[in-house]
Amino acid sequence: MQKEYKPRILENPLYQKHKEKVKYMMVGGVNTAADFLIFALLANVFGVIWEVSHLVATGIVIALSFVLNYSFVWESKKSRKETAPKFVIVSLFSAWVVQTAMLWIVISLAGDNDTTRLVGKVAGILAGTVSNYLGYKHIFR
Repeated sequence: MQKEYKPRILENPLYQKHKEKVKYMMVGGVNTAADFLIFALLANVFGVIWEVSHLVATGIVIALSFVLNYSFVWESKKSRKETAPKFVIVSLFSAWVVQTAMLWIVISLAGDNDTTRLVGKVAGILAGTVSNYLGYKHIFR
């Protein structure tokens, strides 16, 4: 009988200590790429105004994020029915308040063009990532 293969990283004490943060950053990378790509396509390729592009991109990514955070990052034992509404509130606050504020600040200071929209989106995503982590930690535990 063959032993089940288990990557050594999973047994690493440093990984064990920080696995929640590592998984959060991995999922965050996927979410960030999806958010940025959808936003860039809508705003810079299809010419949709940045406000609408931002709302559509973050709305799609929030749904993806819930699935990945619930099952992979936090391995929550709480019910989806219990966690989903709280998750949406935290995510919407981060996406539509924190990120929108960062986008608005960058565009207001540097002007509205392709580059500043993308720089503003990156600044917003970074600020939203911190805001989400702090909120999600309380939802899924």
